[in-house]
Amino acid sequence: MESMISQNPPASTSGQLWEDHVTHVQQVASKFSFWVLLLPAALCAWIGTQSQSPLWEYTLKPYQETYAPAILMAAVGLAATMWIVRRGFFYRWLTILSVCLLCREFHFWGTSTGIYIAIPLVMWYASANFDSMKPYVNHRLLVSLFVGAFITYFFTITVDRAVWKFLPNHSHWRNNVEETLETLGHLMIVAVIIISAFLPQGKTRADAAS
Repeated sequence: MESMISQNPPASTSGQLWEDHVTHVQQVASKFSFWVLLLPAALCAWIGTQSQSPLWEYTLKPYQETYAPAILMAAVGLAATMWIVRRGFFYRWLTILSVCLLCREFHFWGTSTGIYIAIPLVMWYASANFDSMKPYVNHRLLVSLFVGAFITYFFTITVDRAVWKFLPNHSHWRNNVEETLETLGHLMIVAVIIISAFLPQGKTRADAAS
């Protein structure tokens, strides 16, 4: 009886889980390199200043609404293939994430709002299986591209909501920037899948973690 009384009460499970999730976010953030954001920044600058370029036409919504789903379908196919080949949690998770993004891109009923529920759940799923995500979460380039993709997605939301309407010619480039940056975000996700395929399984390379 005395031994039972002297034992410390167990820590709150929910509190520990929350601490673990915060720690995982911090670990991922520590691997992020801000230079990746030069990609969307440069694209924004080009779209806003080069409207006379023949290539500018390809930033228009009709083109981008063709490119974006095609890129995400490639992401789903690549992630699913790697999942079949490697049988790892990381590719199962990437497949689920890519499917969520693809459903949003196809504008299925409820996906416009549902994506804001699906993405936090998918991220929680990754954090709950954090140990299974290695060596990928220790690879600076992978983390930078992945986080950069979601920062890019977030920026497109601000463009869609006219946060930047004070900038010159906003109505001229708004849709082009929004649609093209979404496509860039999708390309970053594809790049994560491709680059991860060349990483060794089951261990973290020192140069990747540096």
